[in-house]
Amino acid sequence: MSETTWPRLFPTLAAGDPATRALLEGAQSLELPPEQPVFFAGSPCPNYVMVLEGSIRVQILGEGGREALLYRVEPGQACVLTTCCILSGDDYPAEAFTESQVRILMVSKPVFDRALAEAPAFRRFVFDNLGARIAQLVKRMEELAFRPIGQRLAHFLLLRTAPEPSAPLMATHQEIAAEMGTAREVVSRHLKRMETAGLVRLGRSTIQILDRQGLERIDFSVL
Repeated sequence: MSETTWPRLFPTLAAGDPATRALLEGAQSLELPPEQPVFFAGSPCPNYVMVLEGSIRVQILGEGGREALLYRVEPGQACVLTTCCILSGDDYPAEAFTESQVRILMVSKPVFDRALAEAPAFRRFVFDNLGARIAQLVKRMEELAFRPIGQRLAHFLLLRTAPEPSAPLMATHQEIAAEMGTAREVVSRHLKRMETAGLVRLGRSTIQILDRQGLERIDFSVL
C-alpha cells in the first residue's frame, strides 16, 4: 500500500502502533469503476472495507424494487454494515454500488480478527468509526420517520446546490426519491407545489432554485 495515501486519509491509524501500520501496509488495494456492485443483500462479508477514493452508495430495496439510500462511504471512512457483518459473521442485509471511480482498501476477515487482538490503534478506529456511523444512521432513520417530506426535500435541494447556488441541480425525480427514501410520485408532487409557489423551476432532469430564502423558511407541511 502506498505510503502517500492511507496515512493522509487515516491519520489516527498512521500515528498508531507498529502492528496497525504493518496491517495497512500489507492490505490489498482495489480499484472499481462507477456503478460497480460492491456487495449484494444476502452475500457474505469476507473483507473489512475502507475507502481511499470515490464514493460508495449503500442502499436497501423496498417493494417493487424501490431504492432507499442508507448512507454513503467516502474517503477516510469504513462501511458500517461491513463492520457489523464481519464482526457477527452475518450476511449483508443491503447492497452497495460505486458512484464514481473508487479505490478501496480491503482487510481479509482472518487478518481483521487478528488485528482486533493485536493492533490497538486499528481496534480503536474500528469501534470509533462504527459508533459514529451508527449514530448518523439513527439520525437518518429519525428524519425518515418523523420529519415531513416537504422539509426534507427543501433541505436536500439547499444542501445539494450549496456549492454553486446559481447552478441548476442535475437530478431526476427518481434519483431524489431514492436519496430521500420515498416514492418518485411523492417527490414530483412536492416539487410541483414548490414550482407553483415560485421556489423552483423544473426542467428535464434539472431543478433551478429561484428562492433560497423561501425554501429555508417555508413550512412545507402545509404545501
